[in-house]
Amino acid sequence: MKHQTAQFEVELALLPVALGRKSAAGSGYRPNHKHPLTGEYFMGQFSMDASVAPGEQARVSVTVLASAQQIDQLQSWGSWTIWEGSHPVGSVKLLQAS
Repeated sequence: MKHQTAQFEVELALLPVALGRKSAAGSGYRPNHKHPLTGEYFMGQFSMDASVAPGEQARVSVTVLASAQQIDQLQSWGSWTIWEGSHPVGSVKLLQAS
């Protein structure tokens, strides 16, 4: 399956207790992204100017690496969860495709 990248402006919301994580800081935060329909994981990296603490929300940019079909489904569905290993740490809500 061929993968491509897509960039989205999203609202990142971290759970109040995210594995003891103090914050998601700066560019380069790369949790696992879980597809809302299939449950498959895909890669994504957040870009942000400031940190986001557990329990907070922020508008940030995310670049995802997934198949064209998965990217289309993400745009249609509009939200998905993020995980560190087998633990959910937050959610993503699509605001705008770049």
